[in-house]
Amino acid sequence: MADELDQQIDSLFGMPLDRFIPERDALAKQLRATGDREAADRVKALRKPTVPAWALNQLARQDPRGVTDVVELGARLRDAQRRAISGGDAGPLREASEARRALVARLARVAAEILQGTGTASAPHEEEITSTLEAAAADEEAGERLQTGRLERPLRPPSTFGEGGLRVLEGGRRSKAAEATAERERADTRAHERAEEARTVERELRAAQSTARRTGESVERARTRYEDLDRRRTEAREALRDAEAAHRGAELERKRLERRLEKLKPSE
Repeated sequence: MADELDQQIDSLFGMPLDRFIPERDALAKQLRATGDREAADRVKALRKPTVPAWALNQLARQDPRGVTDVVELGARLRDAQRRAISGGDAGPLREASEARRALVARLARVAAEILQGTGTASAPHEEEITSTLEAAAADEEAGERLQTGRLERPLRPPSTFGEGGLRVLEGGRRSKAAEATAERERADTRAHERAEEARTVERELRAAQSTARRTGESVERARTRYEDLDRRRTEAREALRDAEAAHRGAELERKRLERRLEKLKPSE
């Protein structure tokens, strides 16, 4: 059952972005109907990916080898950075940095083409796409998250990765001021992620409010129609009773007149 649920979740993140919310809610409702409340809650908690996160999820599906390469290159780059910091040759670090930069650029172009294929402009999202690919190369956990193809938000690379490592070698240990700058950058990243999440939630809220208004109007129309039909049914029932009463009266009068006529006819 767990494997099946994972496949269903993978399917959600692989479908067109505008289908994510309705399909997610339908799946959660289906799971709840079967009594699997825990799975339903897990699905309902999934957040709709942002546009760049969705493009990267599709990239992980369409070019899994490329995504794996950037993750593996990140491990090679980290190893080269450790060796260089320990006094080894900085050449392998520069080579790995160049290879990483070229691979990230290629994958970013593929992700941009995926967006353009859906009619979505890629330019506003290229920075976050590139940053996420760099994060996947910088951090093992980020790389694994990208490979799953289930990103909800873009990722941010550490400020000291790659060329930052070269700067460390060239400039010596970072000063306290540089440490403070890195901390500010991390705080800015967290603030950016929260702001992006808030914007996404606001968009989803506006859509939910619009849906609630439409369904409320439908309820009012249906209620008005029901009340009208109920009133007409009551009127029809009363009209039927009146017609039946009139018919019974007419039948009694007919029979009375028939009997009277019989009495008035001359006997043979």
